[in-house]
Amino acid sequence: MGELLAWMLNAFLIISALLITLWMVGAIYYDLCDGGRWGGLLAAAWVGVVAALFAAWQPMWQPWAVVMAACVVFLIWWFRQKPSHDRDWDPTVAVLPRATRDGDAVTIENVRNFDYRSLSEFTPNYEARTFHLANLKGVDIIFFIWNIDWMGHPVLVFDFGPDGRVCMSIEARFRKGQAYSVLRSLYRQYEIIFLAADERDVILRRTKHSQGQKAYLYRAMASVEELRAVFLDYVDAINRLYEKPRWYNSLCTNCTTAFYQLPSTRWRLDWRVIANGRLDRALYASGRLDRTLPFAELRRLAYLNDVANDAPAEDFSDHIRRELEGRRHEQ
Repeated sequence: MGELLAWMLNAFLIISALLITLWMVGAIYYDLCDGGRWGGLLAAAWVGVVAALFAAWQPMWQPWAVVMAACVVFLIWWFRQKPSHDRDWDPTVAVLPRATRDGDAVTIENVRNFDYRSLSEFTPNYEARTFHLANLKGVDIIFFIWNIDWMGHPVLVFDFGPDGRVCMSIEARFRKGQAYSVLRSLYRQYEIIFLAADERDVILRRTKHSQGQKAYLYRAMASVEELRAVFLDYVDAINRLYEKPRWYNSLCTNCTTAFYQLPSTRWRLDWRVIANGRLDRALYASGRLDRTLPFAELRRLAYLNDVANDAPAEDFSDHIRRELEGRRHEQ
């Protein structure tokens, strides 16, 4: 029994030290050295020091304690890194939206409505749009699924009838020259943005001008009162973020976890919140999507790429919904 306990203790010490060491490799490379050549050399040196400590120093808890102490010191520095609005942003996320409310009317400034020729060539355009809460009719959810089917990006589309639609998309705010990386997003590399945008901008950027993203459009099953509360949560989040920046993190503060942290939403204890390419299945199972069809059939009918990429610019949002509805009636 004593040997088993000693083996278990040593296994714990080795595994925990390995995980801490690997996390610090990324933090040294990305956050301390900004992804430069010296970052790779310094991270490799850190790995070498840890390996040497465990190889030369016994009992094992002593080098483990040194590694933990080094980690604590490093974390004190790491947590003192502050998010900022003052960076050289990628043009697509350079402008933060801001909202004002006057009774029933909510005006959102800086609604992004770019005209894309490619991901790198576009005509920037920002608009101020006013939405009346009494006109809210419903919400659609668009799931953009990446090449890796387990990963994706959900967007909520609020339909205000005569006031039009607005997309709310929680995204990583890139700096110029950056690209999205799950590994990089575990560190202090991206801020978060609550983006308000035109539906055509959001859809075509990902279906027509990005590689390998598949889009699916579903109608959310919820009361208007509930949807109105969620919309106002987005408005409050937009304004709070305008005043105080926040870090983006692919595990803790991403496009789905940040949504489920809004006051009017209930936290979903579901692994598909992280593996959000499967989140539409979870929403279907909980009755948040149309249950009159089997999920596989509902998902097939919700496929958006071909419809959206051929849709005219004028009346884009209504056109894609008419086409999807017509597809259902063809069955």
